[in-house]
Amino acid sequence: MMELQTQAEKSVLLQIQNSKKPHQTVSLVYDKERGQFITDGLKDLFSVKEITIDSPDVLGGLEEYAMVLSFLLESISTAQDLGLPFGYHDQFEFQGVKYSLYQEGDYRHLKRLA
Repeated sequence: MMELQTQAEKSVLLQIQNSKKPHQTVSLVYDKERGQFITDGLKDLFSVKEITIDSPDVLGGLEEYAMVLSFLLESISTAQDLGLPFGYHDQFEFQGVKYSLYQEGDYRHLKRLA
């Protein structure tokens, strides 16, 4: 399981920092067992499920997925600041593009919709 890996064993692709709260960072790490990228930090910061993304999606659109994850990080943080409950939506739109964020076991799976 991801939690048992040390930081050195995790293949961190990128780190996303909240622009309003720089101490809030989330990493995107590669999970060899799943063959997917998984966020690391959302659960610890906000008690929400981590997000998985298929490897080909990330590798084909790294900048796009980094911006979407940044948007989600800042949305969760803002809800927390306002004392509002946060819940993932199964589908949402960001910069004119639709995405799904469906429950997949202990995670939410992020995918761009056609």
